[in-house]
Amino acid sequence: MPKTMKAAVVRQFGKPLVIEEVQVPTPGAGQILVKIAATGVCHTDLHAAEGDWPVKPKPPFIPGHEGVGHVVAVGSGVKHVKEGDRVGVPWLYTACGHCRHCLGGWETLCEEQQNTGYSVNGSFAEYVLADPDYVGRLPGNISFTEIAPILCAGVTVYKGLKVTDTKPGDWVVISGIGGLGHLAVQY
Repeated sequence: MPKTMKAAVVRQFGKPLVIEEVQVPTPGAGQILVKIAATGVCHTDLHAAEGDWPVKPKPPFIPGHEGVGHVVAVGSGVKHVKEGDRVGVPWLYTACGHCRHCLGGWETLCEEQQNTGYSVNGSFAEYVLADPDYVGRLPGNISFTEIAPILCAGVTVYKGLKVTDTKPGDWVVISGIGGLGHLAVQY
């Protein structure tokens, strides 16, 4: 395992990301380390780098939350993810698990949530730490480059379709065919 890695770092809001040599993180208890094979770029990453949302990340940080790759190290206490597993690292890094939002299946509304590439370093790097409870296990028959964007835009539109109780054969309207809409029509 190398001691350093290349990463695209936000040093200052509104400025270009800087490619730097930084320390490879070491997984602590309940964490895994993922070697990134591919990552998508979401508009949220641009907001993070611009610092134009009311709750801003704290520079320096590494954006990116659509990273996919292999688990290369596992921290103590991790039982259900092992080295070599193919995983996707999503926007939701972790949530409290006990508030009404978490208990109701809406962890993205948790006031204690942490977000990959925003409040914790993300996938615009060769390696990224992840919470094994929030990564997605990926099948071996799909390429990393094809699946990376599904971790954000794909999950977003899938959730929208899921909560409508749409069944195969039902009609739905997809308004717009941009970054999310083009995925929604494929479901």
